[in-house]
Amino acid sequence: MRKLILFGLVLALILTLSYGITMAGNGLPITGKHYNINIIGHPKNVECISGDDSNGRAIMVPLRNVGGTSNLVCQAGPNPDQQTVFVDDEYPFWVTQEPVGAKIYFVAGDHFEIMDRDACDSNGAKIMVPTIDQTDPLDPTKTQPVIAVDVFIRVLGKPNTCMNITGYAYDATQQLWFWSGTVYLNRSTGKSTFVKATDLFDVWWCDVVVNPTTGALECAAGTEAELSVFNDVFETYFWNIINDGTRLVQVRLYPRSL
Repeated sequence: MRKLILFGLVLALILTLSYGITMAGNGLPITGKHYNINIIGHPKNVECISGDDSNGRAIMVPLRNVGGTSNLVCQAGPNPDQQTVFVDDEYPFWVTQEPVGAKIYFVAGDHFEIMDRDACDSNGAKIMVPTIDQTDPLDPTKTQPVIAVDVFIRVLGKPNTCMNITGYAYDATQQLWFWSGTVYLNRSTGKSTFVKATDLFDVWWCDVVVNPTTGALECAAGTEAELSVFNDVFETYFWNIINDGTRLVQVRLYPRSL
């Protein structure tokens, strides 16, 4: 019971602080009005918020959703000295099977809203983010929704923990999950700063065909395009989260000039 009370007090403090003003020295190049998302590692792995899909500022993910000590879970980023590292996609890359992990789904809208806070269950969490319409690279006569905020992420909490956040846009027609980038969060001692990760919301896509000689999947010539993850080509877009003990990841969304 004491552990549950302590967890509740810590969570209440986190939610209270999430409305504060940006502090100097935390890596953010911008201040002012913003939206907050706190990704909380929860001790339960299934239905962390049983029966609750209410709005809020915290998303619950499993504290650990790893298979075992022999399984590779959180890979180190390109710079091991940084606690938060964002690796963006530079060309189309896809997987043929749905990634396994906790999921936060994003949908395009005219405002920010956390629609479902529980990423521990099979439905995943759900967040609406504000978007604006821009020309669709695949068809100049159409538009695509583009995220209207800049995204900044950092890791906090207990040291010697890690979390990977990977973006995937699902092309239902081709039955492929296109990778949009990965944020590697490796908590260590010392100051943790925000890293810009807005490009998680755009993705390199192509028309995938079978090479008649090798039988491998490859991009059809001339079909590559950098799209918003909310383009009509994609049925869903989500962050796939693998967590090994991380208790708090902060996400801040600031209005951007487009």
